[in-house]
Amino acid sequence: MQQRRFQSKMKVFLGFMQWGMRRRDAVCFGLVWAVMLGSATHALASDTFTAPTAEELAMTSVPGYAGAPAVILFRERITDSEIGFVHVHERIKILTEEGKKYADVELQSSDFSPNAAYLATSITVDDLSARTVHSDGTVIPFTGKPFVKVTEKNVVGNAGREQIMSNVFTLPAAEIGSIIEYSYSLHFNEMEAPAPDWYVQDDLFVKSEHFQWNPGASTEINWYPILPAGAQVTRKGRKFDLVVKDIPPRPQEEYMPPIASFSYRVLFYYTSVTSSEEYWKVTGKNWSKSKNDFIDVNSALKKETQDAIAGMTTEDAKLRKIYAVMMTLENTNYTREYQRREDKAAGLKKLKRAEAVLENKRGNSTEITDLFVGMARAAGMKAYLMLVPDRSEQLFSPGWLSYEQFDALIAIVTVDGKEQFFDPGKRYCPYGHLAWQHTLLTGLRQTDSGAEFAQTPGEKFAANRLIRTASLDVGDHGELSGKIEITYEGSRALEWRETALLGDEESLHHDLETSLQESLPKSIEVKVSGIKNLEDYENPLLVSYDVTGTLGEATGKRLVIPVDIFKASAAATFPETKRELAVYFHYPEWVQDGVKIVLPKGLMVEAAPTDADFEVKGVAKYVMKVAQTPTSIAVRRDYLLGQVIVPPDHYAELRGFYSQFEAKDHESVVLKVVPAGVAPAQGPSGNQ
Repeated sequence: MQQRRFQSKMKVFLGFMQWGMRRRDAVCFGLVWAVMLGSATHALASDTFTAPTAEELAMTSVPGYAGAPAVILFRERITDSEIGFVHVHERIKILTEEGKKYADVELQSSDFSPNAAYLATSITVDDLSARTVHSDGTVIPFTGKPFVKVTEKNVVGNAGREQIMSNVFTLPAAEIGSIIEYSYSLHFNEMEAPAPDWYVQDDLFVKSEHFQWNPGASTEINWYPILPAGAQVTRKGRKFDLVVKDIPPRPQEEYMPPIASFSYRVLFYYTSVTSSEEYWKVTGKNWSKSKNDFIDVNSALKKETQDAIAGMTTEDAKLRKIYAVMMTLENTNYTREYQRREDKAAGLKKLKRAEAVLENKRGNSTEITDLFVGMARAAGMKAYLMLVPDRSEQLFSPGWLSYEQFDALIAIVTVDGKEQFFDPGKRYCPYGHLAWQHTLLTGLRQTDSGAEFAQTPGEKFAANRLIRTASLDVGDHGELSGKIEITYEGSRALEWRETALLGDEESLHHDLETSLQESLPKSIEVKVSGIKNLEDYENPLLVSYDVTGTLGEATGKRLVIPVDIFKASAAATFPETKRELAVYFHYPEWVQDGVKIVLPKGLMVEAAPTDADFEVKGVAKYVMKVAQTPTSIAVRRDYLLGQVIVPPDHYAELRGFYSQFEAKDHESVVLKVVPAGVAPAQGPSGNQ
């Protein structure tokens, strides 16, 4: 055992020595001794830092990118999978106060695994060297050590809450005009470094970048590049190499398509197949067969299915019963994963077949979808599985020969002669619908003979409806009390139901109140008074609020109040005059606002907005109607969005439409004191 360990260390040592001789710089030898001694060598590593040029020291902005907080002067990523090594080097010029945040550095070990135990045993961060160079050339070296930062985030559909472990440090005395520079290495203990992903484009402008990868002896390698014109990956011997210059920052626009499908990058993967058609045909067929083997419509599954659909006579009724069974199972993507020893102690079966999910009464999203398809088949229906990406993150590209781009599994079932799509792995998703992240996509579906590419359907705007109604009483000085009722249907209801899975009742109430509070005038406070149908996925989610506070602004003998309180705090959706990417909405929707304000006896309406009707044909429509009586004013607002993608050449028309109706949303109702001799309006009690 000791001899093998010694041989392993010598292999790493010699590998670093050879690499260092080829590079002929001091950092390589620093890395060698760091591996052997297990400690950073700051003096050696710091000798390799780049002396800033006079132009870099004097730089105050990036031409063409006014207000840029910083610029990446140089970035380098060198990966050697054969010896389990990654070297990182970065130089950043701080240009504004905001840019000082880049002095807080998070080491990239968490990119390979956020799991704390894995990081502690499998990846070592060594040879950290860092410094700050002020614009006058003064150098302040970093002499501390990184510390482990633990953060938690809510992850819908992925085991609830997730702990992220990362090594972080802060460069000293960073100020506007400083150049911050750092380098470090990652060592993968007793394992090869995985194939790298080269993310060429950043939130900042990049002056120069260098990427290199030595995969070792492996020859079954392919790569998927999205690169600017003229840039290409080269290969000399075993090594892959890429040098790029003057890379613009990633677009930062509202309602962007998933940037992972458009930003510059190179993704490597291991495969012996180079033809896209061959890859997807062969691997798709193998995937489909393995799924069918797991589903295995045997006698046990048939019996469970017949018990579930007893008394149902139509295919739709049978499938609804099967779908309802899926919704009763614990979906471990929203709770937690269980260890095999826990299942064994509880007498639960190992998941060798789909029916074990039913018997155990729990499974993850994929396993529940497998079971749904199996029970549909057991009921005599044609049913298939389909792999899809999450289009909030990325879109599927057949040219990227990797299953990594698929995030979820959905189901296709022929019901009464027509194929329908289902999302049983998405907790609380209504029957016959897909989560919006899985709509309007290309994916890989099963067929009777294997697998093929297919499209998922979209939704109509009426499927995703938000109804907000407010019934409010206003006093002489704007004092406010009343009720707000909100009805969520479709995607919005699903989002809130999933949010509820991640916390308790108190946190859900807080999130609901905060969400509504952000759209209302700041002088209004809301408190959840009731929630209905939270777990009833087939019916709308209903939330009630009590409302208190003040409304409007008193000016002499007048009170000015917003025409639609739900839009009073809304900012312009599309402030920019130009657009680089298509506008990409999440889903079609229909938003209906109804606001009724009962006036006090001493006030009457002096002026109110006129009705409005705006439209972008085939894309969106807006209607507002205002009605008034001596004792009240009522506003009805409808916004309908029918299209998800609007190309850049139609942006001006879309922006004009939004500017029109958002200006209308911000108009006001003016109330004035009832003049002497005019009969006062009836108060609230006369209107109930």
